[in-house]
Amino acid sequence: MKLGKFNILTAVVVTLLGALVSCSKDDGAIPKRIGIEDVPVITTNLVKNNGTLDTIFLATQGAYQGAIKVAMYFSDQVTPTKIDIVVRRNATATDVRVLQAGVTAFPTTINVTAAQLVTLFGGAALTSGQTYDVAPDIYVGDMKYQAFPAVGLGNGQGVTGMSTIGFGEYVRIRIRP
Repeated sequence: MKLGKFNILTAVVVTLLGALVSCSKDDGAIPKRIGIEDVPVITTNLVKNNGTLDTIFLATQGAYQGAIKVAMYFSDQVTPTKIDIVVRRNATATDVRVLQAGVTAFPTTINVTAAQLVTLFGGAALTSGQTYDVAPDIYVGDMKYQAFPAVGLGNGQGVTGMSTIGFGEYVRIRIRP
Protein backbone atom coordinates (compact mmCIF):
# COMPACT_ATOMS: atom_id res chain seq x y z
CA MET A 1 0.00 0.00 0.00
CA LYS A 2 2.78 2.41 0.90
CA LEU A 3 4.64 1.48 -2.26
CA GLY A 4 1.60 2.33 -4.42
CA LYS A 5 1.24 5.79 -2.80
CA PHE A 6 4.96 6.36 -3.25
CA ASN A 7 4.80 5.48 -6.96
CA ILE A 8 1.79 7.75 -7.54
CA LEU A 9 3.47 10.63 -5.68
CA THR A 10 6.71 10.06 -7.58
CA ALA A 11 4.87 10.04 -10.91
CA VAL A 12 3.08 13.32 -10.07
CA VAL A 13 6.30 15.04 -8.94
CA VAL A 14 8.24 13.89 -12.00
CA THR A 15 5.42 15.03 -14.30
CA LEU A 16 5.27 18.46 -12.67
CA LEU A 17 9.04 18.88 -12.79
CA GLY A 18 9.08 17.81 -16.42
CA ALA A 19 6.36 20.31 -17.28
CA LEU A 20 8.15 23.08 -15.41
CA VAL A 21 11.49 22.44 -17.07
CA SER A 22 10.07 22.04 -20.56
CA CYS A 23 8.22 25.40 -20.57
CA SER A 24 10.10 28.38 -21.94
CA LYS A 25 9.07 31.74 -23.32
CA ASP A 26 11.05 32.71 -26.38
CA ASP A 27 8.92 34.09 -29.16
CA GLY A 28 11.90 35.45 -31.04
CA ALA A 29 11.89 38.79 -32.82
CA ILE A 30 8.77 40.89 -33.18
CA PRO A 31 7.06 40.04 -36.47
CA LYS A 32 7.27 42.67 -39.21
CA ARG A 33 3.47 42.90 -39.40
CA ILE A 34 3.51 44.53 -35.96
CA GLY A 35 4.74 48.10 -36.27
CA ILE A 36 6.50 49.69 -33.35
CA GLU A 37 7.09 53.40 -33.61
CA ASP A 38 9.16 55.62 -31.40
CA VAL A 39 6.84 58.53 -30.67
CA PRO A 40 8.76 61.44 -29.18
CA VAL A 41 7.54 62.87 -25.90
CA ILE A 42 6.60 66.51 -26.39
CA THR A 43 5.93 68.65 -23.34
CA THR A 44 3.67 71.69 -23.46
CA ASN A 45 3.99 74.19 -20.59
CA LEU A 46 2.83 77.69 -19.86
CA VAL A 47 5.71 80.19 -19.73
CA LYS A 48 5.16 81.87 -16.37
CA ASN A 49 8.33 83.93 -16.05
CA ASN A 50 6.93 86.60 -18.40
CA GLY A 51 3.81 87.18 -16.31
CA THR A 52 1.65 84.87 -18.41
CA LEU A 53 -1.46 83.63 -16.66
CA ASP A 54 -3.58 80.62 -17.51
CA THR A 55 -6.68 82.82 -17.27
CA ILE A 56 -8.13 85.38 -19.66
CA PHE A 57 -10.27 87.90 -17.82
CA LEU A 58 -13.10 89.23 -20.00
CA ALA A 59 -12.63 92.79 -18.77
CA THR A 60 -9.01 92.84 -19.93
CA GLN A 61 -9.00 90.25 -22.71
CA GLY A 62 -7.40 92.61 -25.21
CA ALA A 63 -4.28 92.76 -23.04
CA TYR A 64 -3.84 88.98 -22.70
CA GLN A 65 -0.49 87.73 -24.02
CA GLY A 66 0.00 84.03 -23.39
CA ALA A 67 3.21 82.16 -24.09
CA ILE A 68 3.42 78.39 -24.35
CA LYS A 69 6.71 76.52 -24.53
CA VAL A 70 6.74 73.35 -26.63
CA ALA A 71 9.83 71.19 -26.17
CA MET A 72 11.20 67.68 -26.32
CA TYR A 73 10.86 66.15 -22.85
CA PHE A 74 13.88 63.91 -23.49
CA SER A 75 16.43 66.00 -25.34
CA ASP A 76 18.31 62.97 -26.70
CA GLN A 77 15.23 61.57 -28.49
CA VAL A 78 14.76 61.66 -32.23
CA THR A 79 12.61 64.68 -33.02
CA PRO A 80 9.27 64.29 -34.79
CA THR A 81 8.92 65.15 -38.47
CA LYS A 82 6.80 68.12 -37.41
CA ILE A 83 4.11 69.08 -34.95
CA ASP A 84 0.97 71.17 -35.28
CA ILE A 85 -0.10 73.19 -32.27
CA VAL A 86 -3.84 72.69 -31.87
CA VAL A 87 -6.48 74.23 -29.63
CA ARG A 88 -9.53 72.42 -28.26
CA ARG A 89 -12.47 74.48 -27.01
CA ASN A 90 -14.44 73.40 -23.92
CA ALA A 91 -12.80 69.94 -23.82
CA THR A 92 -14.77 68.90 -26.91
CA ALA A 93 -12.74 66.67 -29.21
CA THR A 94 -14.88 67.68 -32.19
CA ASP A 95 -14.02 71.37 -31.72
CA VAL A 96 -10.26 71.39 -32.43
CA ARG A 97 -8.46 73.98 -34.60
CA VAL A 98 -4.84 74.40 -35.68
CA LEU A 99 -3.17 77.39 -34.03
CA GLN A 100 0.25 76.96 -35.67
CA ALA A 101 1.17 74.31 -38.24
CA GLY A 102 4.50 72.80 -39.18
CA VAL A 103 6.65 73.43 -36.09
CA THR A 104 10.01 71.67 -36.53
CA ALA A 105 12.37 73.48 -34.12
CA PHE A 106 12.41 72.53 -30.43
CA PRO A 107 12.11 74.12 -27.98
CA THR A 108 9.87 76.82 -29.36
CA THR A 109 7.52 79.35 -27.80
CA ILE A 110 4.03 79.87 -29.20
CA ASN A 111 2.29 83.14 -28.41
CA VAL A 112 -1.46 83.13 -27.81
CA THR A 113 -3.79 86.11 -27.56
CA ALA A 114 -7.49 86.35 -26.82
CA ALA A 115 -8.02 87.81 -30.32
CA GLN A 116 -6.32 84.77 -31.89
CA LEU A 117 -8.68 82.42 -30.04
CA VAL A 118 -11.73 84.41 -31.14
CA THR A 119 -10.57 84.40 -34.78
CA LEU A 120 -9.58 80.72 -34.65
CA PHE A 121 -13.07 79.69 -33.60
CA GLY A 122 -14.99 81.71 -36.15
CA GLY A 123 -15.32 85.05 -34.41
CA ALA A 124 -17.45 83.78 -31.52
CA ALA A 125 -16.91 86.01 -28.50
CA LEU A 126 -15.20 84.61 -25.43
CA THR A 127 -17.60 83.84 -22.59
CA SER A 128 -17.00 83.14 -18.94
CA GLY A 129 -16.53 79.46 -18.14
CA GLN A 130 -14.98 78.48 -21.47
CA THR A 131 -11.70 76.58 -21.61
CA TYR A 132 -9.13 76.36 -24.37
CA ASP A 133 -6.60 73.51 -24.32
CA VAL A 134 -3.37 73.89 -26.32
CA ALA A 135 -1.36 70.78 -27.26
CA PRO A 136 0.70 69.29 -30.11
CA ASP A 137 -0.39 66.89 -32.85
CA ILE A 138 2.78 64.86 -33.43
CA TYR A 139 3.85 63.64 -36.87
CA VAL A 140 6.37 60.80 -37.12
CA GLY A 141 6.99 59.99 -40.76
CA ASP A 142 3.53 59.71 -42.30
CA MET A 143 1.81 58.83 -38.99
CA LYS A 144 -0.14 61.47 -37.07
CA TYR A 145 -0.65 61.19 -33.31
CA GLN A 146 -3.46 63.56 -32.37
CA ALA A 147 -3.52 65.53 -29.17
CA PHE A 148 -7.32 65.41 -28.99
CA PRO A 149 -8.70 62.51 -31.06
CA ALA A 150 -12.45 62.04 -31.39
CA VAL A 151 -12.16 58.58 -29.77
CA GLY A 152 -9.72 57.53 -27.06
CA LEU A 153 -6.90 59.34 -25.36
CA GLY A 154 -4.54 61.59 -27.23
CA ASN A 155 -0.77 61.53 -27.25
CA GLY A 156 0.73 61.88 -23.81
CA GLN A 157 -2.58 61.62 -21.99
CA GLY A 158 -3.41 59.22 -19.23
CA VAL A 159 -0.37 59.68 -17.01
CA THR A 160 -1.27 61.75 -13.97
CA GLY A 161 1.08 63.64 -11.70
CA MET A 162 3.70 64.31 -14.37
CA SER A 163 3.43 68.08 -13.96
CA THR A 164 5.48 67.78 -10.77
CA ILE A 165 8.50 66.83 -12.90
CA GLY A 166 7.91 69.40 -15.63
CA PHE A 167 5.84 67.41 -18.13
CA GLY A 168 2.67 69.01 -19.48
CA GLU A 169 0.43 67.17 -21.92
CA TYR A 170 -1.50 70.36 -22.66
CA VAL A 171 -2.00 73.90 -21.40
CA ARG A 172 -5.52 74.92 -20.34
CA ILE A 173 -6.51 78.57 -20.67
CA ARG A 174 -9.64 79.52 -18.72
CA ILE A 175 -12.03 82.39 -19.40
CA ARG A 176 -13.25 84.30 -16.32
CA PRO A 177 -15.40 87.41 -15.87
